Amino acid sequence: MKTILTVLLLALPTLYVMAHPSSPGFGSDAGAPIDGGISLLVAAGIGYGAKKARDARKHKKALTEENTGDL
Repeated sequence: MKTILTVLLLALPTLYVMAHPSSPGFGSDAGAPIDGGISLLVAAGIGYGAKKARDARKHKKALTEENTGDL
């Protein structure tokens, strides 16, 4: 449930980051912003890295607790 909520909170704001309608013809301002997609990818990468770091820390803690119990 928490994952679904996180995905929705990250994905819904991108709906508002759409290119504005350009004027008819080929003007110099006809480009679309790419910041929304890149920001989403960066945020996903940071979240994935944080999860991997947390899991590695938990795994290391579990191993040290397991090894100290054998003494």
